[in-house]
Amino acid sequence: MTIYLTNLKRLFKNKINLLFILVLPIIFMIIAFSGSNGTEPLKIAVVDKDKTEFSNKLIENIKTKGTVILEDEENIQNSLVNNDVDYAIVIPKGFILDIINGKDVSLESYEVKEGNAAMSIKLYLDGYLNNIKKIASVSKGSEEEFYKGIKYYEEGSYKVQYESVDKGEGNKSKTSAALGFIVLNMLFLTTSTTNMLIKDKEKNLFTRYFTTPLTRGRYIVENLLSFLTISVFQVILFFSFMKYLFKFNLGDTPFSILVLFIIFAVFTVSLGLFIATHSNDLRQSGAISAVINIPFAMLGGCFWPREIMPSFLKKISEFIPTTWINVASSEVLYGERLSYVMNYILLLLGISVVLLLLSVRKLRNND
Repeated sequence: MTIYLTNLKRLFKNKINLLFILVLPIIFMIIAFSGSNGTEPLKIAVVDKDKTEFSNKLIENIKTKGTVILEDEENIQNSLVNNDVDYAIVIPKGFILDIINGKDVSLESYEVKEGNAAMSIKLYLDGYLNNIKKIASVSKGSEEEFYKGIKYYEEGSYKVQYESVDKGEGNKSKTSAALGFIVLNMLFLTTSTTNMLIKDKEKNLFTRYFTTPLTRGRYIVENLLSFLTISVFQVILFFSFMKYLFKFNLGDTPFSILVLFIIFAVFTVSLGLFIATHSNDLRQSGAISAVINIPFAMLGGCFWPREIMPSFLKKISEFIPTTWINVASSEVLYGERLSYVMNYILLLLGISVVLLLLSVRKLRNND
């Protein structure tokens, strides 16, 4: 393991690498933690067909979660497609009477199936309506008793519960921003570390290594392991900072998000190796890295939410690995299981294997 240990020493002695490993992550997290959520208020279209005292109360409560736009039902689809609203709700006619009479009814809702922009309002409505149905069940069909129960409920413990839930969702927005910065940092760190292969060639170390019993296969494996060790160490360090230093809300399954980022570390190492093995010198490697990493970060949602990008750019971004990790981590952050984002995991692993095979082939063919 001579090459492996030597590489680790070289990597930790390099001040630029230490900047990417230790300094920039802390700066990015301070920005994400101390700044705003980075998103505009949620725009919610509401169609009130019921027009009752309860539907008016419901609309007033929804206004605490975002900007309410009273809309006609026939305009909802166009408003969603044109990004004029993020979420649409239809309160059907007779909705509250059905609830008072014990019927299991629900609101009609519409959204563009991308991201978790409307997650907070959905969680709010689910919790609120479940409690309203409980009040209706004890009012025994009496509209007067039902409204008395709602008044008591809204003046009581619900406000405390609501504030607690909302605070958690806001923190998750900041967590998403911090995770985007981590993706960006991982890209640049890995392309920086894998440049050691080019330095070995420029200093003629690449040729001298093979005058010893060291084989090309062992050289490739030990280099790969050293780069992967640094990248995984960086990921674990990031998550330790987030959880214990900055107290970010990592959702119910933080380990699943950690697993996603370790998989992304495999991709970044593969990408870095591919660039290093197909570059003639450090100058060319740096240019290629910039041409790849910066557009990846911009299109993948590292700098800003993908929701604000034009439709044609969002289409292009669907083929970008940074989009896959950012969307997958966001889904898991808001409660989904790893199995739900398995398509993104397979895509990241698949492209990693392709890049690794191409890099190994290039290294084996080098004189």
